[in-house]
Amino acid sequence: MVDEARSHKQEQLSVCIRYAVGLESHERFLQFVDVSSGQDANSIVAAIYQCFENLNISMNSLHIVAQSYDGASVMSGCLGGVQAKMKEKYPNAIYTHCMAHRLNLVVVDMCKGVKLISIQFKLELRKGNVLRICDTRWVCRFKNCDAMIKNYPAILKFLINEVEEQNYKDAVEAIGILSQINNCNFLIGVTLLKDIFCMINMLSTTLQSKSATLGKAKETINGVIKSFEQLRCEDEFYKFWKKIELMAEEFNITLQINRLGSKRKRTQPTYLNNYHLQTVTADEEVEQNFSSVSDFWKITVYFPIIDTVIANLKYRFSEKNLSMACSVGNFMSLNYDGSLEFINHYKDILSVKIEVLKAEIRVGLGTRGPRQKFFLGAQ
Repeated sequence: MVDEARSHKQEQLSVCIRYAVGLESHERFLQFVDVSSGQDANSIVAAIYQCFENLNISMNSLHIVAQSYDGASVMSGCLGGVQAKMKEKYPNAIYTHCMAHRLNLVVVDMCKGVKLISIQFKLELRKGNVLRICDTRWVCRFKNCDAMIKNYPAILKFLINEVEEQNYKDAVEAIGILSQINNCNFLIGVTLLKDIFCMINMLSTTLQSKSATLGKAKETINGVIKSFEQLRCEDEFYKFWKKIELMAEEFNITLQINRLGSKRKRTQPTYLNNYHLQTVTADEEVEQNFSSVSDFWKITVYFPIIDTVIANLKYRFSEKNLSMACSVGNFMSLNYDGSLEFINHYKDILSVKIEVLKAEIRVGLGTRGPRQKFFLGAQ
């Protein structure tokens, strides 16, 4: 497991390994390797080899059966990426893009189309409540949305006080922030994002749990996708809109049809073509003659954002990407036919007798777990 991290002016490569002793798995950090002189695939592979050499571990004696990196092309490229070059020496080393990182990319892709202003003041809140936006720590976005909603009156009060004190620099900045957050655009957006992030937070927690398995991960992912699909309906939007109406009344915000779009359509990725995501120009939006204000926000904000989440979840966690995860899960539940992808991939390097393994799985062999059966099937 390898990832890059910047330390001052240096680019460090962190190298971790996961290995088995008997039937017990262990995970260890080995060391950082300086890759400042080059971050291309060849340089990173050389750095990985150098790490093992530094620790007097012979690469020729290793049986690397899996590798995990982020989804950057230099790492994940199927032709010239690090994972492809590692497979030249270790052909059984399946590449896995970290599932928690995939989930983060889902959120990042969604937020590219949502204008969310980060307020970096104390705002009469406890220190740390409003966090800096970070692409690699999307949970900060959830906490920001939650903090904004819970402390919205205090934030408005603070900004208004800044304007009234007439300190030119602070007043100008406060006026700019007020214009961004004291309207229905911001209120609707931040409330919807909070609800979405709350659901994704549960998936993130599951994926990063020490007890998580690949099979369970797929079940949880599919469950979250189904939950989002259920949100995309008139009844669920009506519940959301009632909440918005109550908040707008409390904060004295007018719910209206705003000129949201730019003068150009934003080009969407091809895998989103089957979803309601294309944004029309501002003039076209107004000319559509929406039957109500709620109808406008449903069609231009609520449905497009939900669609984006669903499309990205299905794209990042496709059946193809999760096929091995599903196979491992089937193996753990003693489903022989459903675990053939996993069995066939590793049977040769483990010298597994397929006939023996198949018989052991079907019989069950008492109370022993399937991992033991897999090794019992070995010669």
